[in-house]
Amino acid sequence: MGLFGSNKNDLKCKKCGTVLPDSDRLKKHQEKAHNKKKEKCRACGAEFDYSEDLRKHKKNCK
Repeated sequence: MGLFGSNKNDLKCKKCGTVLPDSDRLKKHQEKAHNKKKEKCRACGAEFDYSEDLRKHKKNCK
């Protein structure tokens, strides 16, 4: 298999066919590429592509 060969653990995005190496990356890909709604901080209004980024932001946002 070459660099871009298909691994048996690869997962394919059902919306666009992009192949990703694991479920975490697939989830992040789907959030960014296919979730039109951005995650928004209720306190300050900042917007994030990933829910994980919003969670990290909330720790420091008062």
